[in-house]
Amino acid sequence: MNQPLNLPAGCDLDTVEWMQLAGGPEFDYPIDYAYAVADADPHAGHIELLIRWQPGAYCHYHRHLGRTAATVLEGEQHIVEERDFETVHKVREAGFQGAVADGDVHMEYAGPAGLTMLFSIDAPDGHLFDLLDRAGNTLLAVSITDLVERRLGVARAG
Repeated sequence: MNQPLNLPAGCDLDTVEWMQLAGGPEFDYPIDYAYAVADADPHAGHIELLIRWQPGAYCHYHRHLGRTAATVLEGEQHIVEERDFETVHKVREAGFQGAVADGDVHMEYAGPAGLTMLFSIDAPDGHLFDLLDRAGNTLLAVSITDLVERRLGVARAG
């Protein structure tokens, strides 16, 4: 699926100001990723979100709450889904485009070269996803406004 990828107008990965997120000692997996808002319309419940992982690093265990289209821009995405009787491990490479089901709960992490993805999310109520602990309890509810107003993370140069 190596098709040309269209970033939102005016979005250049080389000049993005990333908001860094990292995990603390309470997490038993290495959390090291950053996000940048490429485009957003909070009143319409829509956001275009870039996320970049360091090699082998995870984002927080989470649940998607809006209709989400995902595109792997660079690197390799690993997704681990825990189901009742099995664990499913998916690997998606650069060029992958697909949908993430509402309510989908999973872990995801970067391959050895890192990972950059574009997420296009429609969440009419503004609630994008919940960050979870291993038992599935909500640690933090994340909204479009949180990301647009940079309430999460620490700015770092691209």
